[in-house]
Amino acid sequence: MVQKTEFTEELLELTKPTYFFDYDSPQFLEYFNRYYNPEKNSWENLINFYYIVRDGILYNPYNFKIKKSDYKASHIISFKKTYCIPKALLYTTIARKLGFPAKIGFADVKNHLSSKRFIEYLGSDIFAFHGYSEIFNPYKNKWVKATPAFDKFLCEKYNVPTLDFDGENDSIFHPYDKEGKKFMEYIKERGSFSDFPYEYMMKGFKECYPHLWNKNKIKLINGDMRNED
Repeated sequence: MVQKTEFTEELLELTKPTYFFDYDSPQFLEYFNRYYNPEKNSWENLINFYYIVRDGILYNPYNFKIKKSDYKASHIISFKKTYCIPKALLYTTIARKLGFPAKIGFADVKNHLSSKRFIEYLGSDIFAFHGYSEIFNPYKNKWVKATPAFDKFLCEKYNVPTLDFDGENDSIFHPYDKEGKKFMEYIKERGSFSDFPYEYMMKGFKECYPHLWNKNKIKLINGDMRNED
């Protein structure tokens, strides 16, 4: 596969490490080298890493993080379970390490198949700041979205097809489950960002779910949607 698009300075900026996309850290490099396949090209490795992130770290929205450092890729690799934003941050970092311009994106979504307990906890069926990666495909000269959030095991529980990623088409949540029932709707696009907007996200969460916050502390509860209806 021959790269067909020369990266502009603006695109090259989106391949660099940052505080959050810290692919130059020893911890991240150890993780990256563990899964990187030298017999495949960078694009093929990008596709393989999508499934490693999707299924290697299980999806659990109860595991919300407050500390800024918890959103660094070098910390996320140690999580066994987490939610969409850290998983998207990790995949965006991997894309940059592989040499592809990449950003972090957000949208508010309405989830029709969440557990009753989690919806009661949020006080809403709107999930604010649903995270995804946005990666520049130099062979098609376009941006594509990737959402390595819901692992295959949770998809089986909710009878939802897994989201695959081919690098050429957007991979976002299916609007219907396998039986044709509504699964997820995109309510509001919040755009994509060249670096993780930590303060903007935390401010947005406080505005969307004020009942969960007491100053800078959030009311957290233990849970796992795998064990809930």
